[in-house]
This record gives sequence, structure tokens and C-alpha cells, in this order.
Amino acid sequence: MKIHHVGYLAKNIGKTEKKFLELGYVVEKPSRYDEIRKCNIEFLINGDYRVELIQPVSEESPMYPLLKRFKNSPYHFCYEVQSLESAVAELSENGYTVIQEPETAPCIEGRKVVFLNNISMGIIELVEQ
Repeated sequence: MKIHHVGYLAKNIGKTEKKFLELGYVVEKPSRYDEIRKCNIEFLINGDYRVELIQPVSEESPMYPLLKRFKNSPYHFCYEVQSLESAVAELSENGYTVIQEPETAPCIEGRKVVFLNNISMGIIELVEQ
């Protein structure tokens, strides 16, 4: 599986963006509200690396408890897959559990994504190509 991005929690997306820009990143997709996850999302790139900044905008966001716990920090890797169904089946056999059912990601061209967790790996996201 190819890495699509690293998800990075941000209390203030503007301040966090500024620090990434100082490190040589450029804005790939400006901040946009994701009403499904109740957060602002922005994509930055630096060469072959893509970072997704995620700022929960309310306590109703599923990412809000993670931000409260971890503060500003990376928290998941996202991998591109041909088929979510096949990839989830394979990963389930290897001890991963779906923690958020497949749904569209407005900030990734409406492609389908799914979030999984593994006790030894943590949270990963899969995005269908």
C-alpha cells in the first residue's frame, strides 16, 4: 500500500500551517470544512510527502477527544488501496478493527475512506483510489 498522507491534529490550523510552511511545505488544498467529521481539513505537501491538518471545530467532532488527549501531533497514516472492501477484509484477518465505517471524504475528492485501529499499530485510514 502506498501512503497517501499523514494525518496531523491541529488546535489552530492557521498556526500549525505556518510552522509547516517554515519547514518547506506548500498548501496543496486550502482549509475546507468537512461536515461529516465536523472539522477543518487542509492538505500540505513537501516533495513526495503530504500532511493532512485536521482541526476539530466542536466537541461533536470524532477527532476532538484525540486532540484533547494528544494535542498537536500526527495520529494516523492514510494508505491508498484499490478496494476498501478487500483491504478491510485482509487487515481484519491481521488484527485490525474498523473504528469508523466507510464513507465519503469531501476533502479527498469525495473518495471513500475507512478508519481502522490495531493495538500494535494505532489508527490507520484507507482511501480508495
